[in-house]
Amino acid sequence: MAETRYFERNGEGAVRLWRITLDGIRCRTGWGVAGGAMRGMSMTLDDEAHARRHFARKIAEKRRNGYVEVAPPPEAPEAQRANAAAGADAGTGAGVRLLDLVGRGHEYEPVAGHPGVVVRFHDFKAGPGPFYEYYIVGEDPGRGLSLVVKKPGHDGSMVSAFLDFVRPRVGLAFDGRSHHKVPLPAPIGPFDHVLFCGPSLTAVNHDGRLGKVFPIRDCEIGDEDTETFVEARIQGRDALPSTTWDRAPFPVIDLRFDLRRAAGFGELGGRGSVREKTFKVYPRAMVERGLRLLAEADPGGVLEIRNHRRDVLEVTSERPRTMDEIDRFLLGPAGDGGRNG
Repeated sequence: MAETRYFERNGEGAVRLWRITLDGIRCRTGWGVAGGAMRGMSMTLDDEAHARRHFARKIAEKRRNGYVEVAPPPEAPEAQRANAAAGADAGTGAGVRLLDLVGRGHEYEPVAGHPGVVVRFHDFKAGPGPFYEYYIVGEDPGRGLSLVVKKPGHDGSMVSAFLDFVRPRVGLAFDGRSHHKVPLPAPIGPFDHVLFCGPSLTAVNHDGRLGKVFPIRDCEIGDEDTETFVEARIQGRDALPSTTWDRAPFPVIDLRFDLRRAAGFGELGGRGSVREKTFKVYPRAMVERGLRLLAEADPGGVLEIRNHRRDVLEVTSERPRTMDEIDRFLLGPAGDGGRNG
């Protein structure tokens, strides 16, 4: 159950508003001036304990800055009740069919041979380009999964095989876990696994009724990834191009590093150190940049790379690695040397 707190501060001729919502591992904040538009942002934390600490810390900061907690605005209880009713309805699927919600104002066609699946083709000439948008409903008509496939990589036989596997397993996205990485019994094109994402990882989820699904290679999602890591991989910077089915492998790259140079790094404008204490999701370009910085760093610097199986490859000035070696480590079934190799 989400928890929202509301705060105000009077001064400078205006009433400033601030609110924060704790919802699982996410904290959402909103701010603005009374009578004006509100702005907002969302942050995903490592786990629920971390999210609650962040929630408490942000409230304490606002109180130190002169904000006073106030009662919810008059419309909030009604909105909360409506959301609660929608959530309860979504939990059972009672009364509302998902396809009635997603199809309002649009024409979706049934997919031959796949009951409970509809599709619409979006013929965009620019931006995302043309793509197929599928909705997959299982036994519960109130809940389902979205699937988007860009036209250049769209293959009817591959999609059909994928739907055969996914439709009996729609419920995986609604079992209380944020995601499931499931192996395929036989590869579908270049893919050997499927990622089922629950509503918490779906931007537009129709009050918890809609998850999403797409095929992946084993190396593209970590075997023990938390919700935070999966969200970073599929929605963050340089995210996995999940809608592109003719993509090259897009392996997990988690980095941790500690690089220092007394004379300063030229690439960093003279900055003397760069450090990441815990593993974070990074694009491949950051690995290449890290190798350049490591070559300039003082002795003792280290760049650690973690792959989808949580093997760790340690790179130092005493033990350098080439990008070819690193790519084999990221793509390989069990690494190629790791920390002790």
